[in-house]
Amino acid sequence: MYLKNQCDIIENAFTQAQLDYIISIGEKEKLKNAEVFEQEQSEKIRKTKVAWIKEEELSKKYSLVDIITRGNKNADWNFQLTGFEPFQYSVYEKGDHYNWHIDSHAKPYDNGLIRKLSFTLCLTDDYTGGEFELCKPNPSRKKHLYKKFELKKGDMILFPSFVWHKVNPVLSGVRKTLVGWVVGKPFV
Repeated sequence: MYLKNQCDIIENAFTQAQLDYIISIGEKEKLKNAEVFEQEQSEKIRKTKVAWIKEEELSKKYSLVDIITRGNKNADWNFQLTGFEPFQYSVYEKGDHYNWHIDSHAKPYDNGLIRKLSFTLCLTDDYTGGEFELCKPNPSRKKHLYKKFELKKGDMILFPSFVWHKVNPVLSGVRKTLVGWVVGKPFV
């Protein structure tokens, strides 16, 4: 699939009060070491702590549907979307990272839906490092195009779930984010 745009950045998507509320929900949950499918490679691929937020109010209260719909249109993807998966509250401390990966899966879920869009909402910005990167693969390794983003508090990056991305190691401070996936019927 050709993408005219790899991502859409929504600056100041949330107010400080909204960010504080999201952090308070995340902090109430028990943080666990994040896991990846290749368990023996886990810390090489991903080192961070996460908690799952199932609060439906979050998507309604803060107009996530409207923000995602606008981003989907602004980027000219126009994917058909049906809902959200539970949100992931992520905390990256010094040295934590998430190496190159995609968010889509090999097969649809049991309900027939797939991950179509992913987003990261930056909840804090009192850290260094931890930049978000996207990659546009090309058969010639020399032609991979990387784009690095230093998200600020309240900014959201929205991108197709099949796009390669990573979080660089945090050098100091604590990086907190809300990560989400928007699902829909498979592409035809």
